[in-house]
Parts: sequence; structure tokens; C-alpha cells
Amino acid sequence: MCELLGLNFNQPLRCSVSFRGFRHRGDHHPHGWGIARFDGRACQVFKEPIRASHSRLATFLRDYESFESTIFIGHVRFASQGNHTLRNTHPFSRPFRSRDVVLAHNGTLNLVIDRSSLKFHPVGETDSELLFCALLTTLSNDRIPFSDFSRIEAVLRTFNEHGTMNLLFSEGEHLYVYRDQNEYSGLYLTERIAPFKKVSLQDEDWEVDLAEEKHPDQRGFVIATSPLTDEQWKELPGGSLQVFKNGRHVHGA
Repeated sequence: MCELLGLNFNQPLRCSVSFRGFRHRGDHHPHGWGIARFDGRACQVFKEPIRASHSRLATFLRDYESFESTIFIGHVRFASQGNHTLRNTHPFSRPFRSRDVVLAHNGTLNLVIDRSSLKFHPVGETDSELLFCALLTTLSNDRIPFSDFSRIEAVLRTFNEHGTMNLLFSEGEHLYVYRDQNEYSGLYLTERIAPFKKVSLQDEDWEVDLAEEKHPDQRGFVIATSPLTDEQWKELPGGSLQVFKNGRHVHGA
């Protein structure tokens, strides 16, 4: 089972608190890690097919003061399909509609697809990247805008019929979060809004005062496969799409 991390805020922030706890999940997910951040329409992806806690790059990003964004997508991998290689490591990215789109997936799908019909083609062997290519092809063929959340949710439910599927994706404006219809694994969110308090990490003996870390006008959401801190986390309902923009929840229950 892989694990997911997503952040969406109204102002750029460092993801050091969330990423610090999240990278420890790589101790039980040794087949790769990756994190993507957006700067407008462009996305920067860092990933390696190794255990996150053994990565000097992951340590650098955790502590790098300029590693900021309003949207982050992270993933640690326990492989179910595909070799332990860079091409099979999440998140996956593609240029689409003059912007970068990024996706990370947790679960296993048995997709039967005529690959010659795809407008986007996998580089690796994972079901996750095939799903990504099929999703972008569907959005293109059916002319579904990124703002049509209900149609995107319906498309994702159709793919979900072929297995287990929790996923995060973004086009740099919204963070889309889909929870498996049978509630496979887990997917939780917590909202961070002033007044901020001290929080402790679940996977590390470490505490941070968010009031010292964040601007009082900053607000947003953190999404993870399981709670990362001692904050209040809410489990997301199965078979649903949640959408976040500028640190606000704009679609979903």
C-alpha cells in the first residue's frame, strides 16, 4: 500500500512540517518517494526509487527554505505493479492544455485499455500512470474543463470500477482528491487556519508551534492517507471527489 500527501493553501508555504512526518512513512514503503510543487502553471517534481528516509535529496527538501508552493503532492511507494525504477515512481506529470498536470495514486487497478486510443502514453509499467494517461485522454476527448467537478468525479468513479483507487491530482490551480468508493486504505484531511497552535508529529518525537511558522492570514488543508499530526483529522467519504482552491474547500461533502 502506498501513501499520499497533498497540501493546498492560499499563500505559498514550506511543507516541512507535513513532509517531515510523511517521509517517515517511507520506512514501510521502501520502493520510492516523490513530491511535486507548483509555481503557477509549471510544476517541479522531485522523486527517487529509494526509501525516503535514506534519501539525501528528501532531507535537503525538508530543510530547504525556498521550497515553497501553494500546492504540493507527495507519494511514498510500496510497489504492486512495475519495477522499482524512476519511471515507475510517483508523482507522474504531463503537459496538458498549456499547463503541467500531476497525479499520484494509491491502490491497484486492472484497466483494460486499447493503448492505441490514448493521446498520452505511459513511460513506465504501472497501473497508476496508465490511469493518468487514460484520465487526460478522457478529459481531452470529452472536452471536460477542469472546472466541471461533477463530470470529473463521474469519470473517476468509472475508473474506480476496475479496482482500488485513492488519488490526488492538480493542474496548478485546484487540488483534486478522490477517495476509493469502497474506502480502500484511508484518506484524511485537516484544516489549518488561525489561530494556529502547537502540533506534534505522529511518526517523530518533534513538536512545532505553527503560530511561529505561519502568517496569520494563511489558511489551507493537508490531506494524507493517515493522520500525520495530533491535529483534528476528518476521514473523507468513499466514492467522492473533494476539490480545494486557494486554501478553501470548493467542492465535495
